[in-house]
Amino acid sequence: MRNMRKIKRYLLTMSLLCSLMTLGACNQNPATEKAGTPEVKGTDIGSKSAVNSEIKPADTTASQDHTDKITMTTGQGKTMELTLQTLSDSRDYLYCELVFDYGDAGNDIYSTSPLGQGKLEWWDDLDLEALAEEFGAKSVYKNGPQWWSMDEVGVMASQPVKVAGVNMVFGAHLPPGTMNIQKYTVFNPAKFQNLVWEAGKPVYQIVDAEGHVYILQGYKVPTEELATLGERFKRLPDGWEYRVNVLKENLMMKLTPREPIPSVQDEFNQIYIRISKSK
Repeated sequence: MRNMRKIKRYLLTMSLLCSLMTLGACNQNPATEKAGTPEVKGTDIGSKSAVNSEIKPADTTASQDHTDKITMTTGQGKTMELTLQTLSDSRDYLYCELVFDYGDAGNDIYSTSPLGQGKLEWWDDLDLEALAEEFGAKSVYKNGPQWWSMDEVGVMASQPVKVAGVNMVFGAHLPPGTMNIQKYTVFNPAKFQNLVWEAGKPVYQIVDAEGHVYILQGYKVPTEELATLGERFKRLPDGWEYRVNVLKENLMMKLTPREPIPSVQDEFNQIYIRISKSK
């Protein structure tokens, strides 16, 4: 019986690679913040402080088939309830993630999105050793800052948690080794995300040698460099290309761990998601 519980817990862990996550090391970005705070649909989190925000508790019996809410266990052994939260006007929205490494117990991901745009002054001054000690982790590292490339994003997130004096959300607990993804190698993260890129706006894509098209999810280079980023690639495989495209119609993705989500990571630690040929 105990083994069955362990197996169920492991399968649940593997089923939720939060998309807050973009897998990779920190790449400090001098780009400026986008003014204002986008509206957050479906929750009470709409301000940058979000101190009094309340999220309806998740049903602890929720299954993978009920993606509006889910319960997860952190590397500290705490139970966290996550709900699906939709951030509108998310294009160029600045957010920061922290990865807490618990060794064989895996990794916890905390993010400033969707509570409010990240503050680089706070980010630059973080004492990572003190944070690791406070949260009982072996180490902590920065994943970001980064910016959403899509116009609307729905992610799984907990109620606000104070991290170094700033509200963040817990978004995922990942098995050990999940963060070590080879560049330009197709992998299949397990995550719930609803993504929308609007027609008439630029999108940034990688096309592999077989013609599969991958669209950039979150970017870590200055916004003004995205248009010519292809000129900076040094390790792009033969037959692959980077391109900028303008969509003729809205592109919508509803990602679930019940289906493969082919993805690749570039040399700037940015994640691209494969566009289905049916889209």
